[in-house]
Amino acid sequence: MRHLFRYLLLAVLSFASVGCATHALHSSKNVSTEKINSFLITQDKSTLVVAGEEHHFIFPLNEPLKSVLQWNGRTKLNPTFNQFTVNAGQGVSGSYTLSADVGKLTVAEHQFLTQRGFSQQGNTLTYNANIQGTRYLAGSVKVPQTAFFRQPYELTVVAPDGVADTAAKIALTPLTLAADGVTAVLGGIVLAPFFGLLVMSGGL
Repeated sequence: MRHLFRYLLLAVLSFASVGCATHALHSSKNVSTEKINSFLITQDKSTLVVAGEEHHFIFPLNEPLKSVLQWNGRTKLNPTFNQFTVNAGQGVSGSYTLSADVGKLTVAEHQFLTQRGFSQQGNTLTYNANIQGTRYLAGSVKVPQTAFFRQPYELTVVAPDGVADTAAKIALTPLTLAADGVTAVLGGIVLAPFFGLLVMSGGL
């Protein structure tokens, strides 16, 4: 009986060690959460800027997202963001979902969204897509939150092993703030934040 107890104790300790090692492995992942202050778009509508407190994420803006962000009915959309991954070159990739309550859409609005890849699931129209861009350090360029979001927006960014060590080498943001508060990026003037406008107009 004593030997059986000893074996059980060793087994428990072995599992505990494995559990601790597994926990340490997950804890070692470089996972950060970035609070988002503004969603911006350049004047030529070619670039989307997600301005966080510590980093700026710059993405090329392609269809159908470009059309959807300029759509008059965008106040009826609810955006959510899945986990993003950053590589050693500070390339960042992830996915997002746009959803709308079918009951709040007109026939024309429903048609507009379905023509741009939205699919209906129950009483909700949804659109899922991947997006790739580049992460920059915000540095001294702190883009203010230009609207009060009805819900907080955050990006969860995962960096594989070794990427965290290159943080000091991340390029500074190409955004600049002029004395009059105008924001410029990549040589083009940045317009007001789209999702910020949704909140101000009673959306999101």
